[in-house]
Amino acid sequence: MNIGQGTKNPLHRGDSLPFAASVYRTETHDSGEVDMLRVELRNEVRALRALMSRSNQNDNLGTELAAIRAALDEMAPETPKRDRTATWLRARAIEGSVARRVIAIAKASQQTELAARIREAITQLVEVDPWTHDGPGRRIVALVGPAGVGKTTTVAKLAAQAKMAGLSIGMVSCDSFRVGAIDQLERYADLIGANFNVARTANELAGVLEDETSDIVFVDTAGRAPAAGTPEAALIARRKRTTVGRGSDGITRAVGPIPVEVMLCMPAATRAPDAARIAAIYAPVAPTSVCITKIDDTASPSALVHGPFAARRPLKVLCHGPRVPEDVTPATHDALMVRLDNAGGQK
Repeated sequence: MNIGQGTKNPLHRGDSLPFAASVYRTETHDSGEVDMLRVELRNEVRALRALMSRSNQNDNLGTELAAIRAALDEMAPETPKRDRTATWLRARAIEGSVARRVIAIAKASQQTELAARIREAITQLVEVDPWTHDGPGRRIVALVGPAGVGKTTTVAKLAAQAKMAGLSIGMVSCDSFRVGAIDQLERYADLIGANFNVARTANELAGVLEDETSDIVFVDTAGRAPAAGTPEAALIARRKRTTVGRGSDGITRAVGPIPVEVMLCMPAATRAPDAARIAAIYAPVAPTSVCITKIDDTASPSALVHGPFAARRPLKVLCHGPRVPEDVTPATHDALMVRLDNAGGQK
């Protein structure tokens, strides 16, 4: 069949064709569709350029952060990150200037074993004056420190041990603020057969201390800062009347007709800044020693080092449980290191 000029297109006649109908069609593209494709392409290009720009900015920011980190590393202490002494101290939350001193002493030590180097350093930095109920004549023992630190229980432990050793005991409660504090100490006094008195003011405490004739008089103070008119003020006055001197063993003690010992109590988990703050608050009563309480309540008994270091006073008593009178130990370097070695996740 001839499809030539002047002949109508067979597709329009519906005649049978030798080939498929698509052969005879001419494909055309709509101009509007092409324009839409071009717009989409331009948008994709713009988005790609913006992404590349942001990537370059992020690279610059990362470079700046890396430079800052490097500068901070240079300003940081020179303690090696893998220093074994530093790791030992961190595990027990021992920090601040005392930690730096321990590291310096341990580094200069001639000891080959880590434990021996650390013990040497702590022995140099922490003075001990182990508690003993024996003494030349009568004495007054007052416990001061923050509320809730365990002063009342500690008084009961020390008084019970002294009573069992055959000494006569007097117990004075100055804590009229904590609910039940006076009743608690009075109950302990009844159990061990001690004289019991209550002193709510400085004058009352001064009178009790003048009249009491027991071998040891334990004074349980309130957990507040010393101030004029409070019972703690009577301790200050009493301390001024007592000579303070250094004995032949090198330990600073209160001496005189009726020596006055003032134990500053801190909980075992006390951090270095808090230990310094507590020591400053109670400095007016001139503590003669430090007592660390609640050792059993923490895995990091850092106050065993922070307390005596901040107060510049010897460690005297370690309290490590609620039982009266069992859970109290005189402070020695052996007892101190045992408590520290058992801490830091090591049992």
